[in-house]
Amino acid sequence: MLELREKAGPDRLECPTCEQDRAVEDLGPLMLPVPIKRERVASLVSFPDDLWWELRVLHARLYPAKQR
Repeated sequence: MLELREKAGPDRLECPTCEQDRAVEDLGPLMLPVPIKRERVASLVSFPDDLWWELRVLHARLYPAKQR
């Protein structure tokens, strides 16, 4: 469940305590799925009902998927 227990920075998905808990449990960072083409096209017409939409788009722009 997505829930912030403390204030998190604008570029963070988790509050500092949650990040520390994940590190202690040796869990990797939270990852958001890259927006698929259909979502990107739909977002041109209306704003997606996704709390993390802007971060997903920003992350996809900053770290594009590599061709394999």
